[in-house]
Amino acid sequence: MNSSAEQQEAGWKTAPDDASRLIAQLERRLEERTAELRTLRTEKDTFAHTIAHDLRGPLMHIGGFADLLLEHAGAKLDEKGRHYLRTIITSADQLGRMLSDILALSRLSRAEIHPMPIDLEMLVRKIVQEFESSRANRRVNWQIGNLPEVQADPTLLRQAITHLVTNAFKFTQNRDVARIQIGAERGVHGTTFSVRDNGVGFDMRHSERLFGVFQRLHPSSVFAGNGMGLAWVRRIIERHGGRTWAEGVPDEGAIFYFSLPDGGSEFHEANLSG
Repeated sequence: MNSSAEQQEAGWKTAPDDASRLIAQLERRLEERTAELRTLRTEKDTFAHTIAHDLRGPLMHIGGFADLLLEHAGAKLDEKGRHYLRTIITSADQLGRMLSDILALSRLSRAEIHPMPIDLEMLVRKIVQEFESSRANRRVNWQIGNLPEVQADPTLLRQAITHLVTNAFKFTQNRDVARIQIGAERGVHGTTFSVRDNGVGFDMRHSERLFGVFQRLHPSSVFAGNGMGLAWVRRIIERHGGRTWAEGVPDEGAIFYFSLPDGGSEFHEANLSG
């Protein structure tokens, strides 16, 4: 009995040590995996920046010389020939804008973040006011909740929210009255921000595609844009240590979310990682 009791007591003493060793191993593996992901992200952004930068020169030549050819010999060509040249020029301009967007997105990954306290409600109301003043021909029912103070880079956060509001505004353009609801909730670990609309919505099977670069679920002939806005939102929020996601129902509307941590080590780690 004594021997059994001693063994049991020894087991109780070693259990916390075993748990501590296991936790330490898991933390090391998490750190290693995080470092690997940072390296992959950096390599991907560097590759994208290099490719986009190197392609701009040849593309400018294609568009520029096609434009000169149209001016120089356009009168000698039939309408089909002039159409071909105009198509080349238009496509070169479009690709040039896409390359510029890729360069801007890659620079965002390396930009320094300067977090500070932000009155989220004041920021949102300023953004909405700009939409109201510049798009007076639209009927929009804005609903803005009580929004808390958050810790973030003011320039980048403004860009992220503007992209989400632009997205909601665009995909409600066919509604007689657009309804755009902006809210936020404080949680244990941070703030969840949301933009809800009554627009065209989307199929949830394609939800992750929404935040990809140049990913579109609707043709550009119906809804203008280059498919970069939500990619910007995701990259900005990732830099702040948060995450992005969306919910939608076809022809019933969509809700786009992002979360922001309260700050501290999680924010600092995200800022350092880029």
